[in-house]
Amino acid sequence: NDAIDSFTAKRSQGHPQEYLLGLGSFFGNMFFCDPGALIPRDETELLVNTALAYIKKVEGPETVNVVDMGTGCGSIAISIALNDTRTRVVASDLNESTIRVARKNVDKFNLEDRVELLTGDLYAPFEGLGLEEQIDIVACNPPYIPSTSLEKMDPEIIDYEPKEAFDGGAFGINFYKRLINDSLIFLKKDGTLVFEIGEGQEKLVKRLFKKNENYHDVNFHDDGENVRVISVVKK
Repeated sequence: NDAIDSFTAKRSQGHPQEYLLGLGSFFGNMFFCDPGALIPRDETELLVNTALAYIKKVEGPETVNVVDMGTGCGSIAISIALNDTRTRVVASDLNESTIRVARKNVDKFNLEDRVELLTGDLYAPFEGLGLEEQIDIVACNPPYIPSTSLEKMDPEIIDYEPKEAFDGGAFGINFYKRLINDSLIFLKKDGTLVFEIGEGQEKLVKRLFKKNENYHDVNFHDDGENVRVISVVKK
């Protein structure tokens, strides 16, 4: 069968299976995948579980406002929306090609009324929408690989997936700095920022929060071995 031969040949060259099939599994669901967006990964389920735990603590409002910064194929935003019906998620990503993939997934799960998609750099597309100090939870799986380490990554990842989804600058923390500062504009008082970090980056990130006196209650969440998610509350 030609299709099977072609699939096998491309897999042996390192093409990711999810791109060849057009589907990837995350948080118990199948999501459309294509090279315009990062493939969802099992380790990011910790980010979703941590965000959902904070969402459950939000008392009172009928709607919990969530931002998914750097949504990729939309897997984080959609998983949050599916697992807590109070949530309204605004999800954004840098490239229109990425948002196209996310839109297909939002349509697939019939979440058009609860997951809004924006295109632009970090919070730029949020300006003028009246969301300042309205957000309960910001969740983010940022680009956190130091630029110098990109070439050491598995070719199957770096040759096929969008580079900007990984490249975090010289120490992998450029994006963190912007995320931490700019989230303050949009988070409510006592709102929570939850984001994924690279292995061994907790000391760097801890230092960033020491300098920023607008947050408190820094928590480190591990996958059983390594700290992979950090949560912090706006004062």
